[in-house]
Amino acid sequence: MEPTAPLPAVADLALVNRSPAEVLLLDHGTFWQPPQVLVGADQSCWSAVRDAARRWWELSDPRIADSVGTCWSRTAERTGHRRVERRLLLVLLPPGTPRPYAGPAATRASWWPVTRLLAGEVTTRPVELAAFLDGYLQGWLPDGQHVLDW
Repeated sequence: MEPTAPLPAVADLALVNRSPAEVLLLDHGTFWQPPQVLVGADQSCWSAVRDAARRWWELSDPRIADSVGTCWSRTAERTGHRRVERRLLLVLLPPGTPRPYAGPAATRASWWPVTRLLAGEVTTRPVELAAFLDGYLQGWLPDGQHVLDW
């Protein structure tokens, strides 16, 4: 089990459909990004993501992948006016579950095929989101923490 995250921490949760390989991303104008959730002082990133997936997409038992993306810098990154620790976790949509078409906020959301992300047709944050997703879904990315560029 992951130790409690230091505050403030942000977890990006990418809702992933395996077949076809797609991810639900939010439109931020110049880039697309997975929804984010703040991690509370008494929570792990995993529990914050699990709670958000239940609340946002009504997934009763969200499955979180064992591969985790972290910032390339060992120090916290600066987001807005605060420094935060970041994690990217993949929430796997159970087979046969209808794809939700909305994100957690009023921001426009859309399902993106991983192949289109790999082809560079869209700018994402983190930058290596496509390779991270593809590696996990294709099975060549081992479980554990992987460094990503936000």
